[in-house]
This record gives sequence, C-alpha cells and structure tokens, in this order.
Amino acid sequence: MDMLKFNILLLLICFVLLTGHIFAEGDGGVTLPVLNYIPGTRAMGLGAAYTALSDDVSALFWNPAGLGTMIRQEVSCLYEKLYEGTTFWFLGYALPVYGVGTFSAGLIYLGTSDIVGVGENLEDLGVYSDSQMMLILAYGAPLYNIKKFRSRHLRFLDVGAGLKFVKHSMSHYTSYGIALDLGAKYVPSKTTGFLHNFTFGLLVQNILPPTHKFDDIREWYPLTLKFGTCFKTLYDTLLINLDLTQILFRKSTLELNVGIEYIAMRIIPLRVGYKNGLTGGIGIILRDFLFDYALNYNFDLGVVHQFSISYKFGGPLRH
Repeated sequence: MDMLKFNILLLLICFVLLTGHIFAEGDGGVTLPVLNYIPGTRAMGLGAAYTALSDDVSALFWNPAGLGTMIRQEVSCLYEKLYEGTTFWFLGYALPVYGVGTFSAGLIYLGTSDIVGVGENLEDLGVYSDSQMMLILAYGAPLYNIKKFRSRHLRFLDVGAGLKFVKHSMSHYTSYGIALDLGAKYVPSKTTGFLHNFTFGLLVQNILPPTHKFDDIREWYPLTLKFGTCFKTLYDTLLINLDLTQILFRKSTLELNVGIEYIAMRIIPLRVGYKNGLTGGIGIILRDFLFDYALNYNFDLGVVHQFSISYKFGGPLRH
C-alpha cells in the first residue's frame, strides 16, 4: 500500500473515532424496542454500521439489496441475553437462485417475562409478559437481471425489498402490523477507478409503517432513511464502515454509526464500533462455519453480549 493510500486510511480511521461521539445520540426516536436491537453479531461488533456491507443472511433486515451478492445458501442463528430477564434472538435462511436473485426469510424475537404490574395506587396487578416478534420475507438481486435495466450505468447496482410481519403481545393485548423496506447497494468493480474500494448502500425502512395500539398507548414504526458506505483496503482484510440514519418527518437527531473490521490470518475477524456506546467483536471462520461474538457497552446500562453461528452450504438453486 503506497503512502497516499496509507494517509487516506489514517484520516478515515481518525474520522471514525472522533465523530462517533458527536452524532450517535440516543435511538433516533425509534418507538418500538425491537428496532433498537441488532440481528447480526457482525453488525453489532461494527456498531450497526452495516447498510453498505450487508452481504449475509442478516441483510434481510439491514439492506435486502445485499442479498443479491450471495452465491451460497446460508442459515444463521443468534442469541442475546439482555437486562431484567429480556431475551433477543434471530433465525434466518437465504436461498440464492441462479439468474433470479436471493430469497430469504428471518424471524426476530424480543421478549420479557415475569413483569410485575403496579397500579396507580401501588396495588399489585399481577405478573405479565411483553414480547415482539417479526417475520421478514426478503428478496435481493442485481438490477442487471431485469432486461430493460441492462445498461453499463446500472450493472453495479443491486436492489431489494423486505416485507415485515409484526406481532406485539403485552399482557392480554395483541396487535399485528405489516411494514415494507426497500434497499439499494452499489458495488463498483475495478473498471470504475478509485471507487472500486468503496461500496454504498441505501435503505428506506417502514414505507408501510404499522402502528400498534394498547388502550390509549399507540406505538409506531417511523419512516427511516439509512445511507452507508464501506471502504475496503489491504486486499479486503480491512473494512471501514459508516452509516447515517435519519428519522423522517419528525424532529430527531441524525445518527452516525461507525465500525472497523480487520480479518487476521483470513480466519479471525476483529471488530470495533460505536452505537450509543462502544461495541466490539471477534469471530472465527472454520471452512463453511462462522462463529461470532460481540458486545455492546452502554454508558447507562452496562454490557450486553451476543453470540451467533452461521453455516454456508451448497450453491445457488438452478431453476
């Protein structure tokens, strides 16, 4: 790597470390808690800066356009133990189809049991539970697969969509909703000059925003815009990721998430990031398996840990 590239890399790393504390304040106004948790241990270690990088089964949540780059089937599951008896888990599967694109399905669960209810006069209202479950059906593919879009300007663009079915249960109340996400991912090749080191991602979340109402309490999924970029260098062993997130049509803070990944010896990914606190992670790649661990340190709540295992197998289905 020549001196110019080294200086650019050094500036990017400094920018990541210095700006994380400036922009990453709060949860950006997200109301439903399930959207605050991270279905993807790699993404968690990178501070949720994953819109442009997303290239595994968790892309169905982060940016369904990222599914279009997958060439092997993949199944992944993760588990995270949160505060006060709350658990979070994710199970996903992706199926590439040759010449068509990648279809994926995932299930996300966030739940708390044994919540003690207290009335206005401090009377005991008994014990109840609160859980949220989200089923996501997603599809991603290169735009070039569609004949009328086969132009040299669009051959590096992938697109995708994710349909989310949401169930929220609290005590004896249950509510359902549907949401739609649309994503795009631009992956230049070496023919595009210096841009071939970059990947860009764009996601519009909750175009169809469901709402949940329990008595007089209404919860909603806000329309959210995410933009991300990923810079790869050192033969794709060093990745620097930045994500910008903005809640639309309401007053909210622009959130910047950042993350750095270095793959040591091609089998040990090391990660550090920032999302409302410091994040980090480590993994090990054993042939078709990926074992991952990540932690998120929140200044108010402490440390949470997440574990996952992913398995890649076969190839694209031929129709």
